[in-house]
Amino acid sequence: MAPRAAVEVRTLRKRFRIYHQRNQTLKQTLVKRGRGAYEEFWAVRDISLSVEPGTTLGIIGANGSGKSTLLKCIAGILPPDQGSVRVRGRLSALLEIGSGFHPEYSGRENIFLNGALLGLPRRYIQQVYDDIVAFSELERFIDNPVKTYSSGQYMRLGFSVAVHLDPDVLLIDEVLAVGDQAFQQRCLDRIDQLKAQGRTIIFVSHGLGAVRDLCDTVLWMDGGAALALGPTERVVGEYVAFVNAHEAARLDQEMNSRPVLPGGRAGVGITDITFLGPGGRTALFDTGDPFELRIAYTAPGPLVGARFYVSIVREDGVVALTVPTDDEAMKDRVLPPSGVVALRIPALPLLEGLFRVTVGIAEIETNEWYTLLDRIYPFRVHSADRGERGVALLGQRWTLPAPERRTLTA
Repeated sequence: MAPRAAVEVRTLRKRFRIYHQRNQTLKQTLVKRGRGAYEEFWAVRDISLSVEPGTTLGIIGANGSGKSTLLKCIAGILPPDQGSVRVRGRLSALLEIGSGFHPEYSGRENIFLNGALLGLPRRYIQQVYDDIVAFSELERFIDNPVKTYSSGQYMRLGFSVAVHLDPDVLLIDEVLAVGDQAFQQRCLDRIDQLKAQGRTIIFVSHGLGAVRDLCDTVLWMDGGAALALGPTERVVGEYVAFVNAHEAARLDQEMNSRPVLPGGRAGVGITDITFLGPGGRTALFDTGDPFELRIAYTAPGPLVGARFYVSIVREDGVVALTVPTDDEAMKDRVLPPSGVVALRIPALPLLEGLFRVTVGIAEIETNEWYTLLDRIYPFRVHSADRGERGVALLGQRWTLPAPERRTLTA
């Protein structure tokens, strides 16, 4: 006989009221019989899923897609308006920083309070108490009121309590983003241990790397509804493709919102700027992709002694690259009255980020601009998260000593 599902959700719907005008006075309340102007908003719409014991379900989607509301319904914090939720076994939830903590109580008192709320005997909590405190690394602060804790300390204690109080089903909602990198890794390692022990985990996260590493299946939500539910790689791949297509459309719209480029001095101007990638025209690149920037220009006659200039600037103002054409090669070169100049980068070294290009044409002899378009067009770079940080890869390479030979002994 197949095991019964650890979590069952059937045609779940949850709505909220969005108030556009609340009653401000007693008279308004009486006249309107207590009703302000509002509209109904369905945060979760017809979600059905079954999570088998010992599996990990990831929930992904944009902000406002209903992920956290669904998790709160599963946890019993929010009652569904329609449908049903059934959880088999002891449930532990880490949904918001400090949820389930009494701010006036110390960390120690909150550990025992949380255990009591889960129905655990005090002797069991005493057995795991030292492990909880050691994992959270809050030994010095454990007897302080939790209202004095930072957000990171809240998260440390909350996660440590949630994973040590013997849960059959563990709900986690994007709280790992608060901790430092070392503690995040310890949390992920602990989740792996719980998986190995056969615990059921439902994990909401925007970190697709963690979702890929941890989850057996993934639910993709949008507008409160389920767009896809299935194997992790398939659903995450569909989600990434959707997000990229949406971002590409947004970047194209921004580029097309400038139908007429400004003219320049002496009639020399830029008429078009185009990004080209592996598949043709695009504004989305992966680190390592071939990159080409084409600049279409116009002039009243043959263009002599012109310098073309490109600067790539990250959205936060960090300059990633500034490169002009070579003055010695260009000072006597005669270009046709209109044409296209291209800057090619065989393997784009830029790391994750939104970048904008500044493009200009100057007169070499006087060093004056014919035209300068400052940070006019955007493009996005995606990179696999392998631990690199910064603006660009530098062709780095690690050299390691040869491994030692192991001597076998009888």
